[in-house]
Amino acid sequence: MKNNEKASAPRGAADATPVRATAGQPAVPWWVSLRQGLQLASQLVVASPVRLPSKVVTAAKYVSLALGLWESFDLQPDAPPGVAAKEDGEAEAPDAP
Repeated sequence: MKNNEKASAPRGAADATPVRATAGQPAVPWWVSLRQGLQLASQLVVASPVRLPSKVVTAAKYVSLALGLWESFDLQPDAPPGVAAKEDGEAEAPDAP
């Protein structure tokens, strides 16, 4: 007896396609939304009026610092790669008379 039915796609294969932004919103990678959520959480912990253990506040400060570094090294999606280097070079150049 032969099975003439086509094999179905593996489970989750339909979800493997890239997510498209709706209503004209730009597509945002998953790590950008993760970074924004972690930044918000660390800012709330550091600025909260509730007395939290000092280790929690210190950890939140380090997370905020690490996220700031990550964001500073992250390329801006709308700026070409040469623009950032050009701006840095102009800021360091001495003023000509």
